[in-house]
Amino acid sequence: MSQRRIAQAMGRSQPEIHRLVTASELRDAHGEKRRWMTARSSAEATREALVAGDESRAMRMLIQGIEHLRGLGEPEDIAEWSVEPRQIPDARFDALLRVLAARALRVMGEAVPEWATDVRALSEPWVIPQTTSQRARALEETPSELAELGIYATEADLSTL
Repeated sequence: MSQRRIAQAMGRSQPEIHRLVTASELRDAHGEKRRWMTARSSAEATREALVAGDESRAMRMLIQGIEHLRGLGEPEDIAEWSVEPRQIPDARFDALLRVLAARALRVMGEAVPEWATDVRALSEPWVIPQTTSQRARALEETPSELAELGIYATEADLSTL
């Protein structure tokens, strides 16, 4: 449903709906200042690292955001991950954020937002580990939902990067 149609149905303006849909809460479910990453802040931190030319830091920021998601327990906090992040200009990192967020939410028994399911396969395979032996293992042990997108990394790779 478009923001315009939502606005009409709710008797609100489209800009107001846009603000509500795209704004992340700065406080957690207990009213404390949020100290965990949302999809939006994870994408932004990843984007900033890529602009600085630091793919290692970009990967750490992306994985840290997913780890924060996995640690959330309050429905209001988890709901922050339904707010769509800006697209990461590097298709590899954008696809990885989307697929890992969807995967984590499914494991948590939560609804997966549409933005996390709208993922296109990469035009070139991306084998994340750097060493030859780790790359060979990644090609064999990559979870299917990542391999289908052309992203290759083991579960261990995705938690230790």
